[in-house]
Amino acid sequence: MNQTTLTPLLDVKNLCVEFKTDKGIARAINEVSFSVYPGETLAIVGESGCGKSVTSLAVMGLIPSPPGTIAGGSIQFQGQELVGLTEKQYRNIRGNDISMIFQEPMTALNPVLKINTQMIDVLRNHNDISRKEAKQRAIEMLRTVGIPAPEKRINDYPHHLSGGMRQRVMIAMALSCHPALLLADEPTTALDVTIQAQVMQEIVRLKDEMNMSVVLVTHDLGVVAESCDRVVVMYCGEVVEQGSVEAIFAAPQHPYTRGLLASIPVVREEKIAQLPTIEGMVPDLFHLPRGCRFADRCPKASDQCQEQSPTLEHVASRQPLNDTTFSHHQVACFHLEESVA
Repeated sequence: MNQTTLTPLLDVKNLCVEFKTDKGIARAINEVSFSVYPGETLAIVGESGCGKSVTSLAVMGLIPSPPGTIAGGSIQFQGQELVGLTEKQYRNIRGNDISMIFQEPMTALNPVLKINTQMIDVLRNHNDISRKEAKQRAIEMLRTVGIPAPEKRINDYPHHLSGGMRQRVMIAMALSCHPALLLADEPTTALDVTIQAQVMQEIVRLKDEMNMSVVLVTHDLGVVAESCDRVVVMYCGEVVEQGSVEAIFAAPQHPYTRGLLASIPVVREEKIAQLPTIEGMVPDLFHLPRGCRFADRCPKASDQCQEQSPTLEHVASRQPLNDTTFSHHQVACFHLEESVA
């Protein structure tokens, strides 16, 4: 079974998100398209400020309006168009069919409410169950995500828990209604390395147990290599490359993707190799270059790059298609032959 025979669970096409500011209108997301298929894990990667979190918030219907608005495009979930839904309609989907793990568990949980109140509210909003049944299900979810003594912990306030425990509570809340799609926005931010590994292991395990799809927003390419099926690389609000993990890691074709991969530390016996850097900064949304948005930082940039904006084109993948990998490889670059490793 390959990608062309599957119906996407989530299908985002030509998504545009704009924010009205005192300086003018800033387009944070520009013509972004990607799909998520049943049972797969899709990673969205890129530097801070490239639009990863805004994209996930748009899918959840959580773009603050004003100042933000979806200026164009389509977001379809299980064949239903989400753009244009009322807040009441979105609430029936949000948390029940699509859930999200937000960044910074220290601030995502309400500090003045106990864990049981926050989890029970989520369960009762989407299920016709009693408070007692909701509490019991919440306790089972806390146990599922590895929180010890959940019968006691459920009565704690967030400040009673460590960062890792709070993140597990966030995961438990997101999964309590057994969603078909989980959006995980930097789920290991601000956690120490050992806890990061545990949290990611929990997400992968629960994804397999619940047969759901996951969109992982991250800058950690090591996590992507271990946990994901496909990768979407974003730069300055646009998709510059996407394909299977195998294709992207074995033969990255966009200079930006190659720069990200080159930044992964390599430890040799004698010393840690010096890391290369991508010179420059992500451009200001109010002063975007005329052509390719990466042109000013790209060692391959030509006059064409300065004047024209490349579009995503399919390229031949060096990795064979199989039943578990969706290998269709797309790149937005005028110098594909020069950039192939």
